[in-house]
Amino acid sequence: MDADEYLAQVCEAGFRHRYPDATPEAVERLRYELEVIRYTRFANYFLVVWDIIKFVRERNILFGVRGSAAASVVLYCLGITDVDPLEYRLVFERFLNMERKEMPDIDMDFQDDRRDEVLHYVIDKYGNDRVAQIITFGTLGARAALRDVGRALGMSYGDVDRIVQMLPAKASNLAHALEVSPDLKSSYDTNETVRNLVDNAQGLEGLVHHVSTHAAGVLIADEPLTETVPLQRPARGDESSPVLMTQFSMDPVAHLGLLKMDFLGLTSLTILDQAVKLVRESRGISIDLQRLPLDDGPAFELLSSGNTTDVFQLESAGMQRYIEKLKPSNIGDIAAMIALYRPGPMENIDRFIDAKHGRAEVTYPHPSLKELLDETYGIIVYQDQVLLILQQFAGYSLGAADIVRKAMGKKIASLMAEERENFVSGATGKGFDRGLAVEIFDLIEPFAGYAFNKAHSVSYALISYWTGYFKAHYPVEYMAAVLNARLDNAERTISSINECFRLGIPIWLPDVNRSGEFFTIDHDAEGKPGLRYGLAAIKTVGEGAVKPVVEERRENGPYQSIDDFCTRDGASNLNRRTLESMVKAGAFESLAPRGAMLTALDRIVATAQREAQMRNSGQSSLFGGEGGSAARNEPGIALGTSEASPEEKAGWERELLGVALSHNPLMALSSSREADGAIMAVDQIGEEMQGQAVTALGIVSTVTERARRDGQRFLIVTMEMLGGQVEVIIWPESLQRTEGVWQPGRIVRLTGKVRLRGDQAELVCDDAEEFAQDRPSALAAPSQQPSRSNGNGNGHAKANGYANGNGNGQGRSYVHTAADGNGSGPGPAAGGPEAYGSNGSNRLVRLVVTEDEQRRHDANTLREVIGVMLEYPGRDRVNLEIRTEGRRVLMEMPVVSTGYCEDLRLRVEDILGPDTISVSHEMPLGV
Repeated sequence: MDADEYLAQVCEAGFRHRYPDATPEAVERLRYELEVIRYTRFANYFLVVWDIIKFVRERNILFGVRGSAAASVVLYCLGITDVDPLEYRLVFERFLNMERKEMPDIDMDFQDDRRDEVLHYVIDKYGNDRVAQIITFGTLGARAALRDVGRALGMSYGDVDRIVQMLPAKASNLAHALEVSPDLKSSYDTNETVRNLVDNAQGLEGLVHHVSTHAAGVLIADEPLTETVPLQRPARGDESSPVLMTQFSMDPVAHLGLLKMDFLGLTSLTILDQAVKLVRESRGISIDLQRLPLDDGPAFELLSSGNTTDVFQLESAGMQRYIEKLKPSNIGDIAAMIALYRPGPMENIDRFIDAKHGRAEVTYPHPSLKELLDETYGIIVYQDQVLLILQQFAGYSLGAADIVRKAMGKKIASLMAEERENFVSGATGKGFDRGLAVEIFDLIEPFAGYAFNKAHSVSYALISYWTGYFKAHYPVEYMAAVLNARLDNAERTISSINECFRLGIPIWLPDVNRSGEFFTIDHDAEGKPGLRYGLAAIKTVGEGAVKPVVEERRENGPYQSIDDFCTRDGASNLNRRTLESMVKAGAFESLAPRGAMLTALDRIVATAQREAQMRNSGQSSLFGGEGGSAARNEPGIALGTSEASPEEKAGWERELLGVALSHNPLMALSSSREADGAIMAVDQIGEEMQGQAVTALGIVSTVTERARRDGQRFLIVTMEMLGGQVEVIIWPESLQRTEGVWQPGRIVRLTGKVRLRGDQAELVCDDAEEFAQDRPSALAAPSQQPSRSNGNGNGHAKANGYANGNGNGQGRSYVHTAADGNGSGPGPAAGGPEAYGSNGSNRLVRLVVTEDEQRRHDANTLREVIGVMLEYPGRDRVNLEIRTEGRRVLMEMPVVSTGYCEDLRLRVEDILGPDTISVSHEMPLGV
């Protein structure tokens, strides 16, 4: 049996499954496609892909097919695609036709965490001498060329970086940058060094800089590849890897007629796979993506709300805005939006939306085209529609129409003139008016260049719908899968964490007794689900280091104390740096306070190492027992009771987790109605929002006063938001209305416009006000698991509050001391405020320091003042106003707190002078 007969046999079996009540149209379509495949002699290609997908399905690896391949009924019957081409009226000739000379592309997406399994299956099937990945050549761009030339010329990094920052983000090359960047042009014209740098860099632009492996391209041959292409070892990676790399890039390989396939890893498929598994584990529900209803109400409600962060293809700010306006009601709507949201078609989005909702009349270029353009409200959206218009209006075969479409995309004037005559001749031959024919050709010509492939759009719309379905029905499981898939991208991780806050999903600190290696689903005391930060998700902490910690706990039960932790196998792989990061991130807070553990960190590491050595040698444990079995009642590592301040904890969490979880008022506000739609996260401000009016909510961090040339004052404010900081400019006109608002620590709601400076977005304030809120509810952080007390003093039980000791900040920081299990502990200093209770203080202390020419003297004075303030422990927050060279700079001092009293005021004024300390009754809030 030859390949054509075998392909037909397999297809017929699949056809009966896919079309149990087949229409004559379906039968004829399959017959026609098989005939085209036989004529073009591509049956073996289809069978190779079928074999690969058969393996993928057997291994339960999620996959999808991108591009025009989804238009084939043959591929649908082979199980290679899951989109019915007849249901969505996909044009097979866009994929393969009699006139096509080159091999069609069947580009496959696999969940990216299992792509290597597919690649190794192909190697095992066909031999490692017949499979190779395709090389790609990296070239020098404008920025890289400037930096390389700058190093060669011996210029400082700062000088070169200053020029690099002048390059507009969308400049295609240095010549273009000189045209569109006035700053770069001015420096080029007036500075000989800059001109020399740019001129030399222009000579290097576009040159090959390095080689790497193509992200998707795989070459498969029926004979050793050394017979046709030169090979080499992978450019980077394991030298023992069985996968070789071609020395020819993608296009030359295709011209040789070799079988080139794209195996692409798609993160969204990994997310869906993990979400399915998490739903099965947490709820006992098994979900088959292929059997999900495609008319689910909650899924379309979520998409229509515009809350599509982390929904495939629909997550950008612009797309969220348009999908909310569109309010999709079927897969076709999603597919159309994916196709329209691109340069060129975007100008038709508003018309498409208005037509869908009856706000605009649907018009057609000609009544005969109504059937073709009905689904897109008279607008040409897809390449398939261009082909059908050429066929229906001018009598082209669909294969010839696809050739014309490609020619239109290349915009070759002579070719277009020829095709215009052919089109007009064909249209008049079918009875249409010549003037109308010219009008229709002029209409479709630009669309052919940027219209989208419908098969690709529908395939991706299906994945978009699936992700929206999971986010609507199983948000906790879905967001856990999202976070775990993006751990290697800090910016995207923070964005997804912010989305969890908005959805009201609690995210809890990592906990050595509750966390896995990655994000897991946990529950609070009331049984409400949330997400627990994974130990390997802590920065500087690798999966290999914490996996033994998690496995030991699962096998032998929770860690009872720090002593117990040190004696067990899990601790042996942790070095000091890793352990310090885990402590600072809060992973041991159920066993001991962070401050106390940091103080004893060296002893903890040394003890864990000695225990591991003795366990390996079969000696008794330091704490009693054999082979590292701890005696729980024996005295162990002596820990103090000191505790870090909430501000210190927040700072560590921002550094190691990307976001403060234990002390972050914005986090609670993001899921409340009080925020009223205000932007609260830096990732919500994108370059597409340039010039748009927005409302934003954040916490004032620093305030710097400047003066314009005319002497008018303005402010530059750094505002903390979820996921980072944004700069706010308050010009004199706005400053007159809002000056009293800009105090460090305050939550502020502002209205203003987005402005781009290079790659950074900033806000230009129009108006602002202090954000009033119900403090007890809004400031409540997501609940953490209760602290654990143990018999040897290494746990910590929180009393009603923290008693304030006098700390030893040495002019730098203030450390709150935790009360012991009986509520005892150092009390407040005489004359000071009451101990820090559950409600805390509501006062802000401001210091005023005037800089002089002796900076060292100023620093010593400031250290002396802070030392005095730390002698009066309390919960009053401290801000510092520095006056220098006609400017005022306001700074919050989050690691310093005090207890304001008359004695403190007198001592500070003895050092700084009269009227240099004041107190106000308000609640400044830090992040």
